[in-house]
Amino acid sequence: MLEQEAKDGRFANEEAKQGQHNGRSFFANMHKYELKDAQHWMEKQVYLALGTLMLGASVLDIDACPIEGFDATKLNQVLGLREKGLCASVVVALGYRSDNDFNAQLPKSRLAQEVIFTEI
Repeated sequence: MLEQEAKDGRFANEEAKQGQHNGRSFFANMHKYELKDAQHWMEKQVYLALGTLMLGASVLDIDACPIEGFDATKLNQVLGLREKGLCASVVVALGYRSDNDFNAQLPKSRLAQEVIFTEI
């Protein structure tokens, strides 16, 4: 990834490139060797990216639905993810809803802000 960013002109100089590498390595190594929660940390990183994906899809008027509760073992097998050193942690469906989608026409139901947020 670092080499691709360098190729794309993301770094003003070698020092900036090395700084980016050091910063990423710090967090990855901290979670891998000190906190020993690398898998959990990586899954949280995926959820950050998922939020950005869903926001971007919304801007483009593309519907998005995150999905959990799927059979990750089966999905890994079907897509050959393990052979690539990867594993599924979340699925997102992207597309356009049907004009007949009754749920899209229903009013939204949200908890009051006072219930959700606590001012500190």
